[in-house]
Amino acid sequence: MDYSSLWDVRILLDLFLGGAGIGIFLFLAFGVWGKGEERLPILKVGSIASLVLVGLGALCLVSELGRPFGIMSTVTGFNVTSITSWGGTLQMAFLLIDAALCVMLFALKDSVQGSVAFKVVGAVGVGLASLVLVYHGLVLNSVGRGLWADALITPLFMASSLLAGGAAAIAIDRFTGSILPAGTARFLVAASIAVAVLMLAFGFTVAPAGADAVYCYNIMMQQSGMVWWLCALGVGAIAPLALSVIALAKPSVWNTSLVVATAVCAVAGSFALKFVLTSTAQIFIG
Repeated sequence: MDYSSLWDVRILLDLFLGGAGIGIFLFLAFGVWGKGEERLPILKVGSIASLVLVGLGALCLVSELGRPFGIMSTVTGFNVTSITSWGGTLQMAFLLIDAALCVMLFALKDSVQGSVAFKVVGAVGVGLASLVLVYHGLVLNSVGRGLWADALITPLFMASSLLAGGAAAIAIDRFTGSILPAGTARFLVAASIAVAVLMLAFGFTVAPAGADAVYCYNIMMQQSGMVWWLCALGVGAIAPLALSVIALAKPSVWNTSLVVATAVCAVAGSFALKFVLTSTAQIFIG
């Protein structure tokens, strides 16, 4: 048996930081309410946050693939058959679009949101963000190594990124002074349920992935079962679900403290989930 890791912690950081950044961007695209000046503060802060997070993730990716002194050759030597090469290229393209949006938001201010150029660049950004989100879900599954062959790992990573990024965006919005409508809590309820259901179903889909996946799942439960159930599921999905349900039942308590607590739980749970699946689970049986 070979217990060596295929990738190191930098792939984890790419999936975690980049996933959160993409989640923030997509929430801004579809979940931000209001017009004009009401939208501008969250769009400014959120676009910078997504730019920084995805940028750091992309840097971790190319440095890991270059290990790390071959960064330039990794960036210029595109491999059409490598999903990580596609991932790096998509993230670089997204960063250029996000940077362009930041320039528009800070240079043109209120008038930019109704312009055709802003809408076109934003639409391109949504398309690239969606592709990066899919890449984050597919990168481990495409390797087919041990537990990574489980079919649910793709939607699980995508849902986790949306929950963490959406919760972070809602917290950012709260700090910019917005009054959060019930729709924010409903989003968190739906995203938390999706993550929880996928995590609970994950163990039942291991067997079809093969004997290697079953063995790796058992090892993962022995080594990191507490992190998986307590941190990833309990803190990362159940806690945001419970807090969001409380906010729906009693909107008056949907204050800064509750919003921040929900975001911290969602982000911490996303990190725990991706840590377990990218590190503990990458056992190859030979």
